[in-house]
Amino acid sequence: MGTKVDHVYRALRDDILGGRAEQGAALDEAALAGSFGVSRTPVREALRLLQSEGLLVSGPRRQLFVVDLSDRHRREVAILREALEGSAAVEACSQWLPEDLDNLRLAVLKQRRAAKAEDTEVFLNLDEEFHRELAAVARMPTLSTLLGHLGAFVRLARIGVPTGTEHMLGLTDEHDHLIDLLEARDADGLKTALSKHIHDTGPRSESTLTRS
Repeated sequence: MGTKVDHVYRALRDDILGGRAEQGAALDEAALAGSFGVSRTPVREALRLLQSEGLLVSGPRRQLFVVDLSDRHRREVAILREALEGSAAVEACSQWLPEDLDNLRLAVLKQRRAAKAEDTEVFLNLDEEFHRELAAVARMPTLSTLLGHLGAFVRLARIGVPTGTEHMLGLTDEHDHLIDLLEARDADGLKTALSKHIHDTGPRSESTLTRS
């Protein structure tokens, strides 16, 4: 039973975070059971797990819907990221070791390679990995756990946002700048730059990137 639940759960979660399950769409337990070739019991358990994560919400007649991120909800996600990642950034400035900087530089190198290859899915995964690794430099495990829980909503908030090659390369430049500030142990500068990086949803460009 556990294997079936896990299979259904992961498949549905991937569809939600990948934007293949439309936000606000209703999920039919019987139809899902038929499509996965299982009984309704593992489907029901998988849906319960997704609901506990906040990826599904209940509606009329106990029906479940894919969470629909409103503009207000997206802003909430950004505010939470700013609070958590900003706190981690300040602490990281006093905690970093040389290998931390090496790992972050390597992460940006991989991002730039994915951007030039126009591999958006790989780039987004690496982008999320960069932010997790930057926060991890603070060595605050509880904060990292909270960011892990928030990660699914970060991915949902990015669905539908254009991610062209120039935009992705611009983001990698911003990541390089964040590492420079970290290396300089400039806590205030890093926190400010990180806040702008998180809240700015506009298109990026390598040529228009302004460093401070």
